[in-house]
Amino acid sequence: LIGLSGRGQLALRALGAWDAVADCATRVVGRKDWSPGEAEGTEREYVDRPYKTHVIARDRLAGVLYRKLVDEHAGAVEFVWDTEVRDVRFVDDVVELDCESSSSSSVSKKKHVMRARFVVGADGAARAVAAAVGAKVVRYEDDNERVFKAVPLSLPADWRGDLNYSARTKRLNFDALPATRDNAYCGVLLMKRNDPLAAPHASPEETRKLLDAELPQFSGLVDDATVAAIAEAAPSTLPKFRYVADSLVAGGDRVVLLGDAAHTVKPYFGLGANTALEDVVALDEALTAAPTGRGALETFSDQRAPEARAVVQLGRGLDRPGLLGFATFVVPLLLDLLFHKLAPKLFATNTIAMMQRLDLSFVQVQRIKRRDRFVQLALLSTLLCGAAVGASAILAKLMTLVGGASSLAWWASLSSSRVWALATPSSAAAPALGVTGIAAAAYFVWWLNRNRPDPADLLPKPRRR
Repeated sequence: LIGLSGRGQLALRALGAWDAVADCATRVVGRKDWSPGEAEGTEREYVDRPYKTHVIARDRLAGVLYRKLVDEHAGAVEFVWDTEVRDVRFVDDVVELDCESSSSSSVSKKKHVMRARFVVGADGAARAVAAAVGAKVVRYEDDNERVFKAVPLSLPADWRGDLNYSARTKRLNFDALPATRDNAYCGVLLMKRNDPLAAPHASPEETRKLLDAELPQFSGLVDDATVAAIAEAAPSTLPKFRYVADSLVAGGDRVVLLGDAAHTVKPYFGLGANTALEDVVALDEALTAAPTGRGALETFSDQRAPEARAVVQLGRGLDRPGLLGFATFVVPLLLDLLFHKLAPKLFATNTIAMMQRLDLSFVQVQRIKRRDRFVQLALLSTLLCGAAVGASAILAKLMTLVGGASSLAWWASLSSSRVWALATPSSAAAPALGVTGIAAAAYFVWWLNRNRPDPADLLPKPRRR
């Protein structure tokens, strides 16, 4: 299933395809989530978004777009099915593609050559075109590898059919989205590769026991035949984070890369397909602005290559394991929650929410969050230093009063650095310095919160071509 967020919806509107897609999609207005150990689950609707997420099966989306092309461009587009590109060559001003075709009625593959003057490499994570043209790809090691198995569900009539259902336990995550409008859902079990649930050809009885133990709220919705299919199935893998660096254009003006061929992310935050649709709109606008085609692809690459890098880096920052994940995901979320609540005009909301804003590019989101982190750390450092200096001065004074000269000598030997030396009783300015540091930091936040505009207003808006 593909979740179409506001970014994808805007792109489809620009392409004139949204109404047809929306007619075949299912709307999701909120979420019901079970935290570890929670019996009832927590339900909430998304009231802070200017759009409602729509969910559609990938094949159905392809079918809707295919029908639109056939209806509006009959005779201008030729479709060749079940064909893979194996190699790309540049011969004079023509691009030659070595292809292999297969069909359901034949095991053998037929090799043939296709020729074109212009190629859009949108062949997904396979990246055959990108690899063939020698595109420079930045790849990240997957240090938080997960695999998944699909779980079809049929929800009871008294369950809402417009929610994203999810549950988290210590060993796995489960998410389910509506596949149709009659309460048929598609769920995904996300787990580590070595988890017994991830093993192929597993015992249906053991799989049922694991589901009962880990997901009691959903296990009863899965019939025995489906459990047997889950146990038998091999796990599927998630794509790795990677992006095409430098330029999305190759072979002069003859090949351009977009979608997963240009940037690959894990499907956690609805960034993959939606960003790919934005790529299509950007390419359409670049070509429209340059009818002769000269310079159009460079314009597209200049606009979208930084976005490819930013979306991958942002996504990977939210997918680190263990303590690293705590430092790059949990701590920033807590900092953003605290500082945005204290000073909403100075500090933006968390990264996940920022990526859903339709008025910001991913590059702008990345810049805003980097600035937030710098200011947050500067303020925290000032507060901690001020508090440490003030506390040290007070403690030193107490030790002097209680212990006399011997305690003072011991404290002076401990306070060897310049910072700690400020805290000795001989420095009358130490308490004032601590209070002043705390007051200055608090006033800085107060003043900026009153006088700063929205963080997004400080950055140039994405150019529309």
